[in-house]
Amino acid sequence: MLAVYGHVVTWRHLVLTALLLLLLMASLAAGVAWWAWHNLAARVVLREQQALVRLPQELSVQASLSRKVMVKVDQVMPVRVPIQQDLSIPLKDPIPVQVSIDTVVPVNLSVPVKHVFKIDQVIDVDSTVHTRVLGIPLSLPVKGQVPVRAEVPIDIVVPFKQDLPVALTTQARVRITEPLRTRIDTVIEAKVPIRESLALPISEPVGALLRFPQQRVEAGLDLMDLVVPFEAVTLGLRQHTPPQP
Repeated sequence: MLAVYGHVVTWRHLVLTALLLLLLMASLAAGVAWWAWHNLAARVVLREQQALVRLPQELSVQASLSRKVMVKVDQVMPVRVPIQQDLSIPLKDPIPVQVSIDTVVPVNLSVPVKHVFKIDQVIDVDSTVHTRVLGIPLSLPVKGQVPVRAEVPIDIVVPFKQDLPVALTTQARVRITEPLRTRIDTVIEAKVPIRESLALPISEPVGALLRFPQQRVEAGLDLMDLVVPFEAVTLGLRQHTPPQP
């Protein structure tokens, strides 16, 4: 025990005082470390030097193209075109058609007949002639051949009235004044050959896969002044790696 200015100091008091001082210094050091960790930064200066850069085997990238891409197309494309439309087709030229007629035509007319018949023939006569001889009625039989030569003129009008059947097939040309109206509802399938060079604008980024045949590339580093905040720095043990050939 120690006596200081009339007070008795024991070892217990000394140990407690030392622990309090140690805790106060640890708290002060932790506060200073926290402030430095969030407010201070490490400055690293890299001089110009050669470096060996290792590239990955493949690298996925996206690139934006400002120019148009020339694409050569040489193939046959199948095309299916659905058509659903009302059409009005005007017909200006006459249309040749084949007409079949099967009907009955009534005929009612008068036919004038003017003709001279020439008669030159022998008429056989076998009859009985009644006559009077001296006032006495007699019946005389007459039998023989009588030659007749004459010209008999005929001037008559013969009426003709009858229904005549008519059946025929003939070519005719028909003009249609009104346009033909129809509706098309079908699908046209065709194969269109396309042989053309097209300039296509690319507006969206294009995904690409880069392959590096040489993975190690020598690169030169310029003078760099890096400022690294303490909170981005992690501490660890240094690992010794053998130099690369």
